[in-house]
Amino acid sequence: MREGNRKKHRFWQPGGGYDRNITHETTLESMIQYIHLNPVRRGLVNRPEEWEWSSAAEFSGLPPSHLPVDRTLPHIK
Repeated sequence: MREGNRKKHRFWQPGGGYDRNITHETTLESMIQYIHLNPVRRGLVNRPEEWEWSSAAEFSGLPPSHLPVDRTLPHIK
């Protein structure tokens, strides 16, 4: 994209993405579940726990892979 004589680079992709504050535990849990299912939806693994760069294994009670879960919020299971 050009802005005058300068070429402007985008850091974020254009589109409808947005951020938001998470204020309810159920919202947080559903967002974590959504993220855990991304590799399954893309056909990269059959189960979320199989994706080595996910916290899904630890959330399922399996040994952590590369990403140990930060349990800062004690109510997260």
